[in-house]
This record gives sequence, structure tokens and C-alpha cells, in this order.
Amino acid sequence: MTKPLAFITGGSRGIGLETARDLLGRGWSVAISARSAGTLAEAERELNSPDLMVTTCDVADPASIARAVATAETAFGPVAALVNNAGIIDPVAEIADADPKAWTDLLGVNVGGIFNACHAVLPGMVARGEGVILNMSSGAAHRAVPGWSAYCASKAAVLMFTQSLHIEYGSRGIRVHGFVPGAVKTDMLMGARASYDNAIARIDADDLLTPDLPGRCIGWIVAEGSE
Repeated sequence: MTKPLAFITGGSRGIGLETARDLLGRGWSVAISARSAGTLAEAERELNSPDLMVTTCDVADPASIARAVATAETAFGPVAALVNNAGIIDPVAEIADADPKAWTDLLGVNVGGIFNACHAVLPGMVARGEGVILNMSSGAAHRAVPGWSAYCASKAAVLMFTQSLHIEYGSRGIRVHGFVPGAVKTDMLMGARASYDNAIARIDADDLLTPDLPGRCIGWIVAEGSE
């Protein structure tokens, strides 16, 4: 029996890596993508599974994500679930101090990357009449955080895009989720905390979630959420 395939962007560390670990444990095949070949190699060694493949990919580049999805499907069959975990938080700065290119580049990754990944997998999912898409959301979609204007704007856009996916494709067998992981001790968040003093930076580090907790939740949503 062919194992279902999950494609996870930003899957080489943090929540993406832990989601891959959980889904492998549930009997899925998993493809993880990231921009860094080095972190992908580390993730491949750590997970050490014949049901895993890794592929370098820049989600902001439509051709790059399309190639990565095609490579994964050649290896393991059609993508049954897409987990859009790739994202960045820099520039962390007040609006007048932020680099304009870095600000708009963030939108290209956090919003454009989700669009590009969905654009790559949706035709196949629609043709099969089934599939799961999970987009990484955030409390920052609903509440502004000082110094995080680019990130907050991107997550508000992701919220609306996720709702658009649902109203357009939910009736065609595509299960769509937006997942809010909370404050998680990832490299991205820890770097942002060190860059700008705000309420998130003042949360005691011991009170931050570890990435395995949201990773297991996402794994359950993907594999069991329809039951």
C-alpha cells in the first residue's frame, strides 16, 4: 500500500522538522524543503527514514517550489498534504527604520511562498478530489506587535488567503487549516526577541513552547483531523 505524502516547506528545523518526525511516525512519506542544503542534510541524518526525502527550494520562486513538488511526487506519489511552514520574521524594526526591500521580501516569502506552494499542489488535489493544506498562522495576524510590522502584515494576509482557499476549494475535497502555534522556542523567534524589546521578547524563555508540541498537533490535524 502506498503511503500518503506530506510536503513540508521550511521543514529542516523547528516546527517543520518536528511535524516531519510526527508524520513519519504515523506511517506517512514526507518531503521537506528548505533553502539551506546544510540544514536539510542535518535533518535527513536526524530523521533517518527511507520514507523521507529532502529538497532545496526557495518558496518565493514559483519555479523552484514547482520543481521541488515534482521531485517529491516522482519519488513518493502525489502530495496528499501540504504544510506551509516556511517563513521569516526579519526585518524586525520600527517602520521608519526598516529596510524597504527586506520588508517587501518578507511578504514574498511569507505570503507569496504559500501561494506558490498551493499553486503547485492544487491542480493534482482537485483532480483527485482530496487533499489537506495547512498554513502556519499566528496571533500576529490579529494583533500588531511593535517592531514586527512586516511579519504581522504577512500573517494577516495569510489568514485571508487561508479563508479564500477554504471557500474556493473546501467543497471540492480540499481540507484547509490555519494553525496558530503560539510562542515557540524556534531560532526565528529567539532571534526576533533579541532584536527588539516588546511583549514577546519579555516572555520568560522557560514559558515558550518547544517545537515538538505544535509539530505533534500539526501531524494529528493532517493525518486524523477529518475523523
